[in-house]
Parts: sequence; structure tokens; C-alpha cells
Amino acid sequence: MTRDELPHAPLAVVRDDEVGHLISAFNRLLVKLNDKQDELKKIAHHDTLTGLTNRHHLSGRLRQVLAQAQRNQTQVGLLFMDLDGFKHINDSLGHEAGDEVLRQVARRFSAVVRVSDTLARIGGDEFVVLLNDLGDNAEETLTRVATQCIDALATPFFISGSVCIVGVSIGIALGDGQSSADKLLLAADRVMYQAKKTGRGRYLTYRL
Repeated sequence: MTRDELPHAPLAVVRDDEVGHLISAFNRLLVKLNDKQDELKKIAHHDTLTGLTNRHHLSGRLRQVLAQAQRNQTQVGLLFMDLDGFKHINDSLGHEAGDEVLRQVARRFSAVVRVSDTLARIGGDEFVVLLNDLGDNAEETLTRVATQCIDALATPFFISGSVCIVGVSIGIALGDGQSSADKLLLAADRVMYQAKKTGRGRYLTYRL
């Protein structure tokens, strides 16, 4: 097993003696080890607070999507989303309330994005939606998803007996198989800040 010559699977117990008992104990240890490895893999690719994919997973997924777009001659869209009003909640109600807002925001975003899309929390109050395999109506699809994400936060949150109002500003970057992952993320990040300066709760689109 240590040389990867055998799978990490329980060994057959065929004897009811000290050797059999030793193998049974080894099998129990192996199950715990496999469970721990699965847990570590999940932690490596998912945000522990919201359960969404994290920046590391998004980076790998983005490279895959861009390679697919190059093969299929399709387009890729990326929504960079930053919450409006979140800092006030953290400052006034505390970080536990802020964490609960982030969890509820993640659930609302998850309810509106497509199953084929990748929704990630990349840190703080920043979320990203990656849309792949877009066709001629790419901009229409991206603006519809952006509008749905904005509308998803229109209803206030009730946290610890307080009404919390949170919005979202969105920067949209549209690219293709010739675009790089770094340029797509950077473009969406920059245009998001432009959208926030125009009044928040809005989106702007940039085509690479």
C-alpha cells in the first residue's frame, strides 16, 4: 500500500487469531485514514464557512473552462461580486452575525446560478460565478444571472433579531479560449469596483 502497489482498501480477514485481529485493527485504522484524507481534500477545495468552492478550486476550474472554450470555440463569463453594506453588519453586530449573513448569501446565490456554473467564495465578502460554454447570447445570459444575484439579496436578512440589508455590486468579464485566467479575474475585479462607484447594487460588463 505504501508503494501504491495495492489499493487503500481493507484487507480480507480469513483467520480468527492474533493475525486476524491485527488485520481487523489495521482495517479500522485504514477506514479512519481514508475518511481523514477525504475530509482534507474537501477542505482544500471548499470554503469551510459557506461550503462553496474556494479560490484554489476556482483557479483550477477556470483553467479547465478556458481550455474547453478554446476547443469548442465558445465563450466564458465571470461575475466578480462584492457585498454592499457587509462591513456595517460586522462592525455593529459582530463577526458571528457577519458569518451567518455570508452563509445565507451563499444559499441565495446557489439557488439562482445554473447547475453547470461554478459558485465560489474567494475570501471576505467576495463571491465569484464562473459560467462556461456560452454561445452567441453570452452577454444576455451573464446580465440575467447578475440581475438574479442582485434580486436574490433584495429581501432583508434577519440575524440575531436584527434586520440586515445587504446588496451586491458585480463586475462581469467576458472572454474566450484566448483569454488567460488571471486577466479574466483581474478585469472582473476592476469593473466591479467601477460598478460600486456608480451607486452600488449594479453591474458593469467588460469584454476582453
